[in-house]
Amino acid sequence: MRNLPSDLDNPHNPHEIVRRRRAAGMARDSVAGPDALDIRSDDVLAMLRRRNPEAEPEALRHTAGLMAAVGRAVEQGDVVRAMHVVLDHLKAEGSVSRSSEPGDEKPRKLILKPLGAVEVSRGAAPGETIDRRDGLKQLAACALPLKLEDWAGPLAGAGELAANLGIARSTLQDWRRSGAIVGLLKGTRKHLFPLAQFVDGRPVAGLAEVLAIVGDPRTAWLWLVEPYVRGGSPLEDLKRGRAASVIDAARDDFA
Repeated sequence: MRNLPSDLDNPHNPHEIVRRRRAAGMARDSVAGPDALDIRSDDVLAMLRRRNPEAEPEALRHTAGLMAAVGRAVEQGDVVRAMHVVLDHLKAEGSVSRSSEPGDEKPRKLILKPLGAVEVSRGAAPGETIDRRDGLKQLAACALPLKLEDWAGPLAGAGELAANLGIARSTLQDWRRSGAIVGLLKGTRKHLFPLAQFVDGRPVAGLAEVLAIVGDPRTAWLWLVEPYVRGGSPLEDLKRGRAASVIDAARDDFA
């Protein structure tokens, strides 16, 4: 069983904050703007490019058009129309196969087969409903406390950083107070610093901007080290010089 944070009923739990923020960010991405009925493929395409900088432009364009069209139909409450939008979009995109060689365009057909008889099934009853507080108690009984190092990675105190990386204690504290680095409180007074945020004895470029957007250091660090589905993480992108795309993604999730 995966280790879970022990303070499950705490709304300030950084794990819960990131989960809720990411869910809200995906909901915003799906409508591509504050006007839910004006979903433009250009807006969706811009979002997809920020999140998938290495993807093929043609694939992103196709996906953005489909997402915008389906989003408009779903937002208007017409799910059947949304399904027809998907099929029409696939027909339009699949009518001609694009090739790098001029004149090498062969027509393609989209063949739709009838679904046949619909099978009707019913699930089991959900069982007895229990009180939310009792449910949280049962969940907490199955959860295991999560150590700081288990999710934050290798950490070091001010003395270790001064000895190993040559960072003066006063400099380290100035960076932490100004929001240039992540300092994680352990206990009541002691701060520990994730080693992965330093490159050549200095904070990685773009880290301060992400911290300013997210606000809470624990939440920011959890978001930075959370792996992408495609591999890597926002922190690794910062170290590859992709600060602009990471900052944009942080605004999408937290602003």
